[in-house]
Amino acid sequence: MKKIIVSLLVLTLSACGWHLRGSVAEEDKLAMTAPLDLVIIAKDDHSPLVNALRESLPGYKINELTASTANSYTLDLGSEKLDRRTAGVGSDALTSAYELTLRVDYSIINAAGSTITPNETSARISRTYNYNVNNANGAAQEEELVLQEMRRELAQSVLRRLKKLSASPAPGSPTAAAQ
Repeated sequence: MKKIIVSLLVLTLSACGWHLRGSVAEEDKLAMTAPLDLVIIAKDDHSPLVNALRESLPGYKINELTASTANSYTLDLGSEKLDRRTAGVGSDALTSAYELTLRVDYSIINAAGSTITPNETSARISRTYNYNVNNANGAAQEEELVLQEMRRELAQSVLRRLKKLSASPAPGSPTAAAQ
């Protein structure tokens, strides 16, 4: 009887659209398409965001090139901007939580040399974390971990956008006019 109940629960969970974190979702099926070639242009070639971007490339089947080729895309990254503000104050009038907002402006250029992202395209991630005044060292380490995760998510957001734009036909092409 227990096996039947467990089976029914599993079926109802899968029927409602629930899935494990990290499993393939509809939007992430773009990562399984044909490989892309990409040239990354950044002001700081070894910044934590660029490193997170490079770590995420294999999961999206993107090959990094050092120079543009006839069928490669170019990702032009601006500098990352971090905003830190107080999100909560405790009863002792000291900060108890901070909100971090990480933002990067970028543009994606196709092989023909035209920009395929709208002007002022940016990706932004916000997170809140608790701050313990009595454990400043631990709070600083927590902030650094939150920033690393934010950079990973920001990189994945930019790569998902790249895959989506590379899969859609260019405006003005015969396939775009037919749609």
